[in-house]
Amino acid sequence: MQQHHRRLARSATLILASLLLAGTVRGELCGEPGRDGTAPVGDIINTYFTGPDSQTLTAGTRTFLLARARGATPLMAGDLALLMQVQGAAIVSRNDARYGQVQSQQLHAEWVRIEHLEGSTLRVRGAGTGGGLLYTYVNEPATAETGRRRWQLVRVPQYDSLSLSQDLKPLPWDGFTGGVLALDVRRKLELNGHQLDVSAAGLRGAPAVSLLGALGSPEDWRYTSPSKADRDVAYGHHGSKGEGIAGTPVMLLDEESGYPGGDMARGAPATAGGGGNALDLSHRAFASGGGAGNGRKGQDGLPANGGGKGGGVAPRGLVMGSGGGAAARNKGEGGDGGHGGGLLLVRTSGLLGPGALQLSGGPGSVAGKAGGGGGSGGTLWLDMPAGSLLPVTLALQGGKGSAGGGDGGEGQRLAAGPQPWPGFASWSVSGALAGYQCRPAGHWVSGVIFEDNGAANPGAAFNARQDDGERPLAEVSVSLTDNRGVTLADVSGDAGGISLRLSEAQSRGQPMTLSVALPDNWLLPVIPVVQGVAGRTQGRQVSWALKAQPDRHSGPLQLGLVAMPEWRAPGEQRVSPGGKVVLTFRYRATLTGQVQFLGADHKDSGFLMDRACTGDSERWQSGSSPRWAVTAGEELCVRVPVAVADQPLELTMEALTYPARAPEDFQVPKQQATARISIVR
Repeated sequence: MQQHHRRLARSATLILASLLLAGTVRGELCGEPGRDGTAPVGDIINTYFTGPDSQTLTAGTRTFLLARARGATPLMAGDLALLMQVQGAAIVSRNDARYGQVQSQQLHAEWVRIEHLEGSTLRVRGAGTGGGLLYTYVNEPATAETGRRRWQLVRVPQYDSLSLSQDLKPLPWDGFTGGVLALDVRRKLELNGHQLDVSAAGLRGAPAVSLLGALGSPEDWRYTSPSKADRDVAYGHHGSKGEGIAGTPVMLLDEESGYPGGDMARGAPATAGGGGNALDLSHRAFASGGGAGNGRKGQDGLPANGGGKGGGVAPRGLVMGSGGGAAARNKGEGGDGGHGGGLLLVRTSGLLGPGALQLSGGPGSVAGKAGGGGGSGGTLWLDMPAGSLLPVTLALQGGKGSAGGGDGGEGQRLAAGPQPWPGFASWSVSGALAGYQCRPAGHWVSGVIFEDNGAANPGAAFNARQDDGERPLAEVSVSLTDNRGVTLADVSGDAGGISLRLSEAQSRGQPMTLSVALPDNWLLPVIPVVQGVAGRTQGRQVSWALKAQPDRHSGPLQLGLVAMPEWRAPGEQRVSPGGKVVLTFRYRATLTGQVQFLGADHKDSGFLMDRACTGDSERWQSGSSPRWAVTAGEELCVRVPVAVADQPLELTMEALTYPARAPEDFQVPKQQATARISIVR
């Protein structure tokens, strides 16, 4: 019970203590894992905030103002939150076929820890400079040149474990906040047949509005938005565009000016669907709205090419689904666009089904013979241990268009790291780590394996830390074996990462051995310490003796290897008796430092150094054996003139590498390469 109360405590002292006790990924940023217990209160678990309408949060910011809030749970120190730019794309606004193309976008997102809230002033800690934000976030109303930009902050509950007895959903997006369902579960999340449902909770579909006509053109891609006064007398043309990452139409947000150049007509602004064009003065055939997010075009009416265009593909990242376009409308005919799916984020040590993750876009509505386009599917982002199972049903399809409206496009499937789930792309989100990483229920070992050669900066070599330019090493085998011979195995991925996890039940205080098999032709200059345990080598294995304990993380293991230089002899040479041949040996440096070349018997009459391997050589005296400066990645050639009598010969050359700034007890083994000369009779 004492441990349970510690997780739920809200005082600053206990918050600090819990962060220190978490102590599992030293130097990493954590919230207070498990502080929200094991049961949600109601079916809406998140609280949503944003700032004043013209507030910009620059990178490095730690303190800012909040102006709006939705949801029941207030922010407190130790809370985990997601900060995201919901809208922030600039588009081409010309009235031609290029309309809606994205010119730039800053749809950033990051995890932060809440430090303090006093009145409307919030202080956070992030992963940026000085503990501030990594990115810049902008709230700005629409202007004549750009659509509106809007960020929101979402409080994310931190459960110790969670077994659902009801579906969970978000508050829908209202133009300022909402549309996100996010939760952090330190142990397992059991759905028990329930749903995490953000269907049609994202950016909104366009409303259809009855208009009798104006001075529009059949070729319009965008057209002036009708004011409230215009709408009162039905003055205007075409159907409205949907809401998307580049802005919000006037009909959904009267206090702002909508998209640049107007909200009406068939052009699709970024990810949102375009509205149907309407110039049939007899009101017989109206065009339908386009689907959002790589959606389909709406059906044409009159004019013949007036169907709303489908929205563009959403940029990869934490973005909500966008809204479909509305049909052109008159006398009540013409349907609304469907809403986009919301954003669903789940961080847990394991997900148990059955159950469903619902992120579908909403359908367009129909009135008469012209319908709205469907909203696009939302974005799913999962943060779970590598190799986790995904025993749930996923639904990310776009909403159906109605009465000729275009269907919305499918949403995105993203994972924090590589996973065996079909259709998922890796997408990392920086900042505060998941609760299962900060305080794993069982014993967890993680790390990264990389080439520690300094790349272009020799001073960074051999420091057991992955610096800029040092490449990760994939396919390196690691294992964790306990005293009963039970073994967990992994290989490093494309990013060099490894992850081995025992369950809480498996972490009983027993001895275990972490082992890494060094790849052929790779050396380990520095054996790192893991949680105070020194490693040891035996042949091509390096290992650490650990003890399995609940809620314990060993690592992160920073294993820096260096590759053996390449030292190659030429292929077999065929020479007539009494002839001569020049043998070219090639050396490719993997480390910055010096290299020395010698004949194996150290009695050769002389060699020619060809530093650029161009055939231009310089002689040096036999016996002086100079050391040549070399840079990682550089290739040198050594040319050896040989006079041949009438018998086959073998010539062996040696390369001795002396890395710069190498650890005192580290040496690169001497390398030999042998060239063979045969006699042509």
